[in-house]
Amino acid sequence: MSTPARGPDALLPVWAARLLGFAALASLGALQWQRMIAGLGSGRALLWVAAATTAAAAVLACDRLAPRLRGPATLAVAGAGLIAAVAVSGIELELLKPGQWDDLVEGLAGGAQSLGTVRMPYEGADPWPRAALEVAGSLLLTGAALVACWPRGGWERSPRGYPFMALIALLVLVVSPVVSLGGTRPLLLGALIAALTVCFLWLERLPLRPGIGVAALLGVALAGALPLAAVADRGEPWFDYKAFAEGLGPDDAVRFSWNQDYGPINWPRDGNEVMRVRSDEPHYWKAANLTRFDGTGWNEATASDGDVSTELREDWRNKPGWLDRIEVSVRRMRTLDVPAPGSIMGVTNATRPLRPSGVPGRWTADSELRRGDSYTAEVYVPTPTAGELRQADRTGFRSSREEDLTMTVPFLPDRMPTVRSVGGIGRGLVESAVVHFRPFGDVRTPYVTYPDIRRTRYGATDQTLRASPFARTWALAKRLRAAAETPFEYILFVNGYLQQGFGYSERPTPPEAGRAPLDAFLIDTKEGYCQHFSGAMALLLRMGGVPARVATGFSPGGFSERRDAWIVRDTDAHAWVEAWFDELGWIAFDPTPGSTPARSQIAALEAPPEPIPPAADDPAAAGDGAGGTGLQQDGVRPDLLMDPQRNNPGTSPGEEGGGFAWWTWALIAVSAAALAAWLVARLRRRRRPPLAPLDRAVAELEAALRRAGRPLETGTTLRQLEQRLGAPAEATAYLRALSASRYGPAPEAPTPAQRRALRRALAQGLGPAGRLRALWALPPRPR
Repeated sequence: MSTPARGPDALLPVWAARLLGFAALASLGALQWQRMIAGLGSGRALLWVAAATTAAAAVLACDRLAPRLRGPATLAVAGAGLIAAVAVSGIELELLKPGQWDDLVEGLAGGAQSLGTVRMPYEGADPWPRAALEVAGSLLLTGAALVACWPRGGWERSPRGYPFMALIALLVLVVSPVVSLGGTRPLLLGALIAALTVCFLWLERLPLRPGIGVAALLGVALAGALPLAAVADRGEPWFDYKAFAEGLGPDDAVRFSWNQDYGPINWPRDGNEVMRVRSDEPHYWKAANLTRFDGTGWNEATASDGDVSTELREDWRNKPGWLDRIEVSVRRMRTLDVPAPGSIMGVTNATRPLRPSGVPGRWTADSELRRGDSYTAEVYVPTPTAGELRQADRTGFRSSREEDLTMTVPFLPDRMPTVRSVGGIGRGLVESAVVHFRPFGDVRTPYVTYPDIRRTRYGATDQTLRASPFARTWALAKRLRAAAETPFEYILFVNGYLQQGFGYSERPTPPEAGRAPLDAFLIDTKEGYCQHFSGAMALLLRMGGVPARVATGFSPGGFSERRDAWIVRDTDAHAWVEAWFDELGWIAFDPTPGSTPARSQIAALEAPPEPIPPAADDPAAAGDGAGGTGLQQDGVRPDLLMDPQRNNPGTSPGEEGGGFAWWTWALIAVSAAALAAWLVARLRRRRRPPLAPLDRAVAELEAALRRAGRPLETGTTLRQLEQRLGAPAEATAYLRALSASRYGPAPEAPTPAQRRALRRALAQGLGPAGRLRALWALPPRPR
């Protein structure tokens, strides 16, 4: 087969086109990957690209060595490139020393395992998930660069690269942040992916004067990018990888026990979605009321007559705006409790039998709710204004709340009273008592009962509490109560105390021997999590005459606009306080510090509607001696509605404040690539005259055979090529048309049908990816 003296008059040399196309698409991938690592600068991401491109250039340069040196040199360059990729990834260089390799491998493995549960972009305290993301991004780029330029079929100046395999790795870099964080500027992203993919695959094959064929190819690529742009056009991840993993994994559903013990947190905190709630407003999704204080901690209420009206203000029908309807879908959770905010008025559309539990306002399931179950609940959730709270001065007068103003206290071992000293008959010691406090403002004397001996004593409250582990807590409650004139003001003072010098800790310091956990939390350690803050506040409120209980369940979760639902995960498990007002009902208060709410443990999928700001004269909002933080009123605490994934409330998911955005850098890279290609084309146009059309066609055929893995031997004729391919008639006609055009009296270019037939012949024997490889080797071209 006779060939022209030189190849077609291409826009760029093959090596330059391959490196330029890779660098452009790799820059887009690196700047996208950067979004998953909080605080990672664009300069670091582009350094990964520079290291990967340098490794690719070094592999191509090995072709200039003697044949016996090419193989070893290429392997050495590849190894050095991978080491350089790890070195520039951003991890501490100290870890690359041989003595640190065990720690490096172990840390990266642990960090990679954590990536399934941490939020993105990652900014946690553990450095290894961040290091795993950095090393993965840098290695993916360098691996793609090596694959794109790796020799095929030996080391003797063989055809270069596996561009489609390299393209897969680069698309992983581009698409992974869209999977984890959602897309931003989708049309621009889709257009960039399409244009840079064309540049990477076909830049080396573009003629000096591209013409209408290349324009049509770019049009097809851009049209193919539109579906990708539509998929990326969401403010949240379009693929819930956690939910997908949960669906494939074993049905090891999450279960919760709501009683409080104040030890280190041991309930599930893996980021699993436990339920999805459709509601017009965010709420705390309550699972249980803890109304019994047993001397150590708070426990669930016992069943009673179950009359829900006892949970409501007397004229609750005059407040229809406090009625709400929610739809709950259970995910990876099993529970007999029916989570719902406030008091449940009724349940419909349940997938399994649900009934009132006997505890007013709560419902239960006959068998465990599990993945796939759902129900609709009518709920009553009081959400008064700050002014209504200030005016509410009755707590337990109109509606008796005696059971919510009691606490069981054990006596200290050396201060146990005798049975006779408390009015009983017989011998022995009394181990515990039940203190009954009076409502706020009630002048009647509190009293103490001794259930074991069935005796009651009035006026023994001080004596009983001083002989118990709660003597200091009782003194604190009396001091705070003396300064308050209304129940709401007392609540503010209690909350203010809990915000002064207290810290949030999921591994709190254990109390000293003989100290009650909540008393030690209030006076000694002053550190704990939501159980400590809610349990201590409820205890102080009861001592001060405000009926109170601990509510447990989940904070609102993350709002998903596309699903129109609140996504609640196991990390949203939470405890708060409910206080009773005769004029209002049960009102939720959250004393846990605002800097570490349950919501801070997970990533919100999207910003929920902006909360209504409190009134300017609201003492709770302004502080007014209450500390100003950590207190929820008038609905859900505002900081629970903030998205911790963002640097500022006005930033879209995945964007960062300040500096160049990733798309700015991508546009700069594309512009620079286009300018470089234009300059090179101008220089080459001046040096070399264009090839004749038939010489260009023959050179294109040789290049197509080489790319398809069928390189020609020197001296191969077109007739020998026909026999070698065993081509169908149309493909044979393509080869004969070339032969006739070169040697015959009437030149005639091959037809598009003949070109397609030759492409099918090239794909034979190449496996499932044969058609794609043949399309790359011989792309469509208008006649």
